[in-house]
Amino acid sequence: MLGRVKPQGSLLETRHVRRHLVTKGSFYERLADSGDAFLCDDDYAHLYAPTMGRPSIPPSIMLRAMLCATYERVGSDAEISRNTRVDLDWKAAMGVDDDFAGIAPTTFSLMRARMVAADADGKLFDKTLEKAVAAGVFGKAKLTAIVDSSPVKGAGAVADTYELIRGFLRQAVKAASGRLSEATTAATKGFLGEKPDIDWQDPAARKAHLGELVAAARMLVAEAGAIDDPGLSEAAGMLAQVVSQDTENDEEGKPKIRQGVAKDRIISTSDPEMRHGRKSASRKFDGYKMDVLTDEASELVLGVEIRSGNAGDGEGAAPLLAQVQGIDGIEVETLLADMAYSDGDTRVAVEEAGAELVAKVPPVTNRGLFPKTDFVIDLQASTATCPAGQVTADARPATDHKGRPSTVFVFSAELCAACPLRECCTKAKEGGRSVAAGVHEARIAAARAAQADPEVKALLRRRCKVERKIDHLQDLGMDEARYRGRRKTKLQALLAATVANFQRLHVLGVFDTAPEVVCAA
Repeated sequence: MLGRVKPQGSLLETRHVRRHLVTKGSFYERLADSGDAFLCDDDYAHLYAPTMGRPSIPPSIMLRAMLCATYERVGSDAEISRNTRVDLDWKAAMGVDDDFAGIAPTTFSLMRARMVAADADGKLFDKTLEKAVAAGVFGKAKLTAIVDSSPVKGAGAVADTYELIRGFLRQAVKAASGRLSEATTAATKGFLGEKPDIDWQDPAARKAHLGELVAAARMLVAEAGAIDDPGLSEAAGMLAQVVSQDTENDEEGKPKIRQGVAKDRIISTSDPEMRHGRKSASRKFDGYKMDVLTDEASELVLGVEIRSGNAGDGEGAAPLLAQVQGIDGIEVETLLADMAYSDGDTRVAVEEAGAELVAKVPPVTNRGLFPKTDFVIDLQASTATCPAGQVTADARPATDHKGRPSTVFVFSAELCAACPLRECCTKAKEGGRSVAAGVHEARIAAARAAQADPEVKALLRRRCKVERKIDHLQDLGMDEARYRGRRKTKLQALLAATVANFQRLHVLGVFDTAPEVVCAA
């Protein structure tokens, strides 16, 4: 049953009787004074039974403690529990009395589970934006926002092929709960305990062990298909995916380790949603990708999302923008981004979400030869003009890498043979130069031309503000997931964004006046 903070408060609260001991000007003092402006027990009443059970610790107190833990990057629930019991700064921020006995560690895990199950983890973050709108922080004009992404190291352990198959085999056997046949039980029994004692330096021994693992896994997967159990089907499906992604048959039909990395490869048994990711050519990570969208003027976080580590940066821009566009009092007109977001598909998706994407187009190279950008392509006239001034109307239909229609302009062999610039244009021994024009050719060409405009250049220089905000979120723990799974990692991101916004609102002077309680009656 929902427990509530008493409206009249208490003179024995730490923020009153120990005010002189609370760190002056700190996050804790500000949360103690201004937390009521966006923390309300009734906002979380739907997480509790309406009449049954003992009154809970008020959710507003729980959330204040979780915000303090986020601010301090405290990862252990046991340490959070200790701080709620002994730390005067925390007690002042939580709005409790000096003799408050603390909050048990398991209570925090239950609260997180309730919030995730009911999709209530974004309520607190939304309240910071509501406060900003009410205070007129965004003004009446449409906003210029900035989007970027950052890697988040996963909390699960990354495993090799052998451990992945053994781990998911153990999970599937556990889910089967003794319903497997004697043959399958016998085949899997040897892989349910500790790591087998084989000569791991011997390739033949490793391959033989892999063959036994794969055979046992396939027996279990085949048998699980005949058992009507969603839990077993999920575990067996995960096992089958791991076998398929990491192994292949050799010339003799025996399993061997697959060369290369399969698309969307599972890398952890403890957190199957983690993925290999790459932020740049040299920067790799294992975990998730955090998308952040901020207001350029106020530097408030407008939205955060957690996606798979191997997802493309541009894919997350439009969905996150659409979420932000749905917030009352906030309308984004221009979205700034880096080159990772500048492809045509992302531009179209952002436009459909109601904003214009401003992002620098990557330079085009062609191994020292004339790049495509040195050609003048006229799609309306279906012509292309080369750097030597030669024009071709030989426009041939083609498809791009996604199967969409495109056009290839072909310069004839005769035309290119006599060209004085041939050596700078093509290395083909026979035939002439060809230039492809994709479905977004005109849009990309316009964006490339626009980025030479001084106003656009000045706008793009302001994009770096989002990097400062991402650095702030990483200081609050978003460089590494505290929990396993994408959904709980998003809860962590929302708490970090709430702390960042709360601090920023203080800088903007939103809480300089007496706090206004904005919760349901």
